[in-house]
Amino acid sequence: MKNIFSTYLIIIIFMMSCVHHKKEINNKTIVPLIPKKNVFKNSFRIDTSLTEKSGFDFIKVTNTKKTDSVVSLCNCKKNKKNNSIKIQIVAGIPTKKALDSLRKNTNQKWNTIMHVRDLAYQKQLSGQFKFLTIVLKDSLVKSINLYAKSTDQEYNGSDFDSLTLHKYHIKISKFNYAIASDIYGEFDLRIDKGYGLFKNDTILKGSCKCNNWVIWEKDNIKNWKIDTKPKNYIE
Repeated sequence: MKNIFSTYLIIIIFMMSCVHHKKEINNKTIVPLIPKKNVFKNSFRIDTSLTEKSGFDFIKVTNTKKTDSVVSLCNCKKNKKNNSIKIQIVAGIPTKKALDSLRKNTNQKWNTIMHVRDLAYQKQLSGQFKFLTIVLKDSLVKSINLYAKSTDQEYNGSDFDSLTLHKYHIKISKFNYAIASDIYGEFDLRIDKGYGLFKNDTILKGSCKCNNWVIWEKDNIKNWKIDTKPKNYIE
């Protein structure tokens, strides 16, 4: 009888421990798996498969759902002594007020840059002018800045805006910048604020083909007095 009681006691204790263990399992917090987001990793490399294009091209502006293009002009300034080069891609778009009034299919939104080349013939110059400036040294990207100058007070009550870009994919023909005309490439950039062509247009893609033309520095752009007088161009 004593042995039977001992056996029952052992069985009851075993069953109680099983129930307690089951409660522990049920009480555990289950953390759902969150899919990893695609991380944008910066890259700057030589690509021998690049196709050399002209100094005039298009910048593709997109927010992944909507895409448009603007005419661009590439200028470069090399520094042979320290093997660096400053690449500037200039584009122009209408003011925000003008963009809001344009038809969807009009080409007026991307031909503003042509005014920069023909200032002497223009009776009136208006729009937003964008200066994407990339500085390269050896195999490093030293800086990427987007400067903007407008005939309207577009940027929080100012006609000038400056933004530093930190996310980039850049492919270049070579890391030796001694001969500017040998330098050409492609870029894929992310900007924190929109480019200004349409809502959330924070992705810029395009190409560059260097020459030894004029580079417009930040202070020149900031102090540029855009009006109807042809003499007021950037020197």
